[in-house]
Amino acid sequence: MTPTTSAPTRDEEIGAFFAADPATIAWPYPMYERWRAGSGVLRWEGGPATVVTHYDDVKDVMAGRYPIIQNAYRFGELAEGAIGRLPLDQHDVFFKVLDFESLFMSRNEGSEHARLRRIAARAFTAKAIGTLRDSIQRHTDDLVDDMLAKVAAGGVADVKQDLANKLPVRVIVDMLGVPQSDRELIWEWSEAVGRLFSLDERSLREADEAIDAFRAYVGKTVQRFRETGEAPDLARAMLAKRDEEGLTEDELVAMYLLILFGGSETTTNLLGNGFLALQRHRDQWDLLVADPSLVRGAVDELIRYDSPHHYLPRVATEDFEIGGVPVRAGQTVVVVMGAANRDASVFDEPDRLDVERDNKHEHLSFAFGPHFCLGAALARIEGDIVFSTLVRRFPEARLLDDDPTYGGSAMLRAIQSLPTDLGPDRGPLAPDEDDEA
Repeated sequence: MTPTTSAPTRDEEIGAFFAADPATIAWPYPMYERWRAGSGVLRWEGGPATVVTHYDDVKDVMAGRYPIIQNAYRFGELAEGAIGRLPLDQHDVFFKVLDFESLFMSRNEGSEHARLRRIAARAFTAKAIGTLRDSIQRHTDDLVDDMLAKVAAGGVADVKQDLANKLPVRVIVDMLGVPQSDRELIWEWSEAVGRLFSLDERSLREADEAIDAFRAYVGKTVQRFRETGEAPDLARAMLAKRDEEGLTEDELVAMYLLILFGGSETTTNLLGNGFLALQRHRDQWDLLVADPSLVRGAVDELIRYDSPHHYLPRVATEDFEIGGVPVRAGQTVVVVMGAANRDASVFDEPDRLDVERDNKHEHLSFAFGPHFCLGAALARIEGDIVFSTLVRRFPEARLLDDDPTYGGSAMLRAIQSLPTDLGPDRGPLAPDEDDEA
């Protein structure tokens, strides 16, 4: 008799997701549908955490309608569980790393969050982001040319590794005043900090080393800016003191690291996920080929359909109830934007990719309320430019494998590779075509 394997329990299923089991994170949307059944609020005892999946509840948590704080890695039951799993000699490293991350704008609340956000927002105005279009297009064209050269030399173009992985970090290091020659080093540090989400012994050690190295690097960079008076607008805006409101040296390092990580990892996932979705839904790709003016709006549907950022942990500061489920002070609350973006009460036929969907911009991938992502406009522009370039230059492009392997964390699922037959190249846009686009 062939032995049978029983289906995992709900707690085991949630545990596999947050443990970044490759098979579980590869396509979590059917699982999210099960989680949204009923109240859509689940107690995960293995975490422990309370998982929130309905659109309205996720939005309400983000809007601050419940007594919740952001810093769930330093406080609450998630942090307590992580400490309990670490050997005693790692506790000092845990507190050192997490205390540094407490300087992140995203980990702060109230007046302190507002102060840090005002400083960062100086460089993320619509006008400032709009001026980057030309440089983003130039970087995109350079990377596409590199892919074509790779193909000419007998290799295979990989839209994920050759374009999606490389473009966002090039854009961000330009904004931060980091030499392009250092971008691989910066990316390695960013990757190490990103792995901290698993809160294990190895990731803590690597994050600690990366933060120390990055702190030293930013210190030298800032010293150079101050000595020469030459710095890009974003760096100049963060260094400036207006009405005596400025950043300490550690706050500056934290801001640099947060912008680098937030502006590269999530946008990389947006580009990879979006290209895969369009290739799997050829009718939608063909729509954009026929009318590239649709691309700008299509980016939000790609973000909704396969979120580049799946969840955010929070900590309850008081007892309350959500979806009929009690939450106690100190408990971790995980809001799952990836599940909320597929809520049928908000999005008609949510599992269907529709680049002309009327309310596609209502997705929650960039969060909502006081912690709405400052880099959202930049991510949208990068998506617009990359997908516009691909549909115009390579209308016959086809994936060589549309069942990719995923890595990274459950929060930031990362496609590893997208080998692609680009097909004939129609060539770069003429300047007047670009202006019209």
